[in-house]
Amino acid sequence: MSHRITVMVADNDAEVREALADLVRSHPSFEMVGLAVDHAQTVAAVSERQPRVLVLDVHMPKGDAPATIRTLRERAPDTRILALSAYADRETVTDVLASGAVGYLVKGAPAEEILEAVSRAARDQFSIPAELAEACLVPLRRAHRPQVPGAGTAPVRIEEKACLDMLEQAPCAVLVTGAQGRIELANAPARHMFGYSTAELRGKRLRDLLPELPVTGSAGGAELGPAIRGLRRDGSEFPARIGGGRLRGGRPRYVVYVTDLSEAGATGDRLRQLVESSPDAMVVVDAAGRILQASPRVETMFGYGREQLLGMRVDVLLPDQALAVSLRDWTGPRQEPMAHSVELVGRRHDSKQFPADVSISPLRTAEGVFTVLTVRDITEVQRAQFVLERSLELLEGTDRDRQALLSHLIYVQEEERRRIAADIHDDTIQVITAAALRLQQLRRRLTDPKDLQVTERLDETLKLSLSRLRQLIFDLRPSSLEHGSLATALKTLLDRMRAETGTHYKFEDQMVVTLPVDTMVLIYRTAQEALMNVRKHARATMVRVQLLGVEEGCLMRIVDDGVGYDPREVESRPGHLGLTLIHERARMAGGWSRVESEPGTGTTVEFWVPLTEALPPEAGTEEGGASAPEDTRP
Repeated sequence: MSHRITVMVADNDAEVREALADLVRSHPSFEMVGLAVDHAQTVAAVSERQPRVLVLDVHMPKGDAPATIRTLRERAPDTRILALSAYADRETVTDVLASGAVGYLVKGAPAEEILEAVSRAARDQFSIPAELAEACLVPLRRAHRPQVPGAGTAPVRIEEKACLDMLEQAPCAVLVTGAQGRIELANAPARHMFGYSTAELRGKRLRDLLPELPVTGSAGGAELGPAIRGLRRDGSEFPARIGGGRLRGGRPRYVVYVTDLSEAGATGDRLRQLVESSPDAMVVVDAAGRILQASPRVETMFGYGREQLLGMRVDVLLPDQALAVSLRDWTGPRQEPMAHSVELVGRRHDSKQFPADVSISPLRTAEGVFTVLTVRDITEVQRAQFVLERSLELLEGTDRDRQALLSHLIYVQEEERRRIAADIHDDTIQVITAAALRLQQLRRRLTDPKDLQVTERLDETLKLSLSRLRQLIFDLRPSSLEHGSLATALKTLLDRMRAETGTHYKFEDQMVVTLPVDTMVLIYRTAQEALMNVRKHARATMVRVQLLGVEEGCLMRIVDDGVGYDPREVESRPGHLGLTLIHERARMAGGWSRVESEPGTGTTVEFWVPLTEALPPEAGTEEGGASAPEDTRP
């Protein structure tokens, strides 16, 4: 009788499905017993064949993953379900795990990690990356917090063994420290990396392992930084990259992720693979601003041949002082680079110019500082904005028509964002995931160290692409809104702003009712517009965001301590559509908005929408409803 583990794969994307199937077949202890392409077929096939493990794509169309998992737990109680998804948001993860899945992996995970997760599932063991496990602890804490009217919030104790079981599944070394910077928990990769047993690590100072650790506050919280020195038990050293921060809730505890960079290879291979595989116009420049690499799309966009581009100064293509300033921002030896975007003017070989959005991503290496520039022609974007502004001008004075136009435009904009996000998930991410799986299978067959190094760097590039695409999906349509959590979506937005600009924030949510999804989207987009203005212009150190229940409606207030401005002067300039959209969104929803600022005093943005008045029909609701309360404040 066979003792091999029977496995089924369910994924609607043919490339990913076949790549996963080939990966399973490559393992000597696994036996593929079937494939499925949708939820109905999955339920029927698993019920009939009763595999030991099902690898289930969470976001197959025409069905719901949690419902499918619950059904299978009844019809095939011995089948263990391992979820695989392009999404890594807390709500999706907790929904799937609460339904009965024994693991959750994000597409793009290493092949070895997927195979190990299948093995663990067959042994009734849990699998989840440490970052997702940490994010999921927050709702778990809330779910188990005793609700005693009038009582204070007591700290909730998370059982140490359960926490350690989660950390053991992390693909990198994870250390948890207390307030004094002494280690309380360490997973298996950490013990292997530093050469200590569990007993030896417990109570040891974090700085004994990472002598150059940048410490924040009075305890061992670490921010993601450049390579530092790691120290093993035998006294040997290795380059390490760290990340992490404070765990929320309870007493002060900190999590530190450590990655061993000893196997890091030559930068040239990685840059070459990154650029050559890019579908965008991408160039790599050195500290002097000379082009080292250029993707095929650059030749098409700018009209130069490859031999002309290499060695050319990048300001020939992007003759803008703002770019030169950006390239100098991170040349300091101790300054950590940070990616950002700027709008510049591109100049083609025939001297014709075009508006360009340029993403600037620095890369500090042992060979020096390099910069990756991704250029996008935004001619059509600006043309569309001009048409929109002209439409608003033509409708000046006709409130009803203007409201109908803005209602239509915002509705179409949200639908287009939803469509693009779905296309990215259902097409681009699936293709890259399949390519990554195929590449990892190829790498297992190679023996030449140089070939292995090239495939490893290409694998890193594919992982980076997947990570950026998942972030783009969130930007287009935060899944938190679909799950009814406006607060989570706003805090994620604020966390990104703090990480990218250093602007701290305070967030206060006093809403006691659940808002309709359309209303949450309206408020979230308004917050995006307001916070983008803070990022671009305010030079603020602190921003405060409040969600308040006021006059049977929701009031969002955003206050920053930045440089301020004259709203009347700014709103009269052409091109400042953001403020106009904030006001028009409020009017469209039957509410009001207000922007108060003056030079040197910061800015306050208030946006109120009623809970009783429906949005226009194109936003998915019916006309009518209560009128908005008059804004009588000074």
